[in-house]
Amino acid sequence: MRVAMMVPALAAAVVLGTGAVASAAPSSGSSGSSGGSGDTGSGSGSADGGGSFGPLTQLCNQSTKSGGAGVTSTVHQIGRSGPTSFVLSYETYAIPDLIEVFYEGSLVRSTGYVGDNINQGTGSVVVNLPAGAATSVTVRVTGPNSTDWDYTVHCPS
Repeated sequence: MRVAMMVPALAAAVVLGTGAVASAAPSSGSSGSSGGSGDTGSGSGSADGGGSFGPLTQLCNQSTKSGGAGVTSTVHQIGRSGPTSFVLSYETYAIPDLIEVFYEGSLVRSTGYVGDNINQGTGSVVVNLPAGAATSVTVRVTGPNSTDWDYTVHCPS
């Protein structure tokens, strides 16, 4: 299941494993104080009005494929808490997408909008995590209509 949350001027959809598509409510962000980091990608929606769900969860070293236009958030289990670092490799192809990494609710890395017809948005960045208790990160990708992207959160070495 891939979760995409509505943002202004971007389409939103939830793509279920069955191929069905359902609307999702916009995220209200994480609870607690608003330290200016904005929405952490947390939130919930409902495919049929009867249940709720959060972001998809994956293990590190697994490729994450395009969730389409809008915002797609995925939780990645990295197997250890901070401080640590890992490599995020990505391919955003010809349409620019924004990739952001959150740890314990705080933005720790952003690629900025990457992708064009020249280098196809191929790249990688080292993500440094501060001290903390969590053993997962949330990756949020924001893309316009007709976008296509994939990325991998590599396990810390």
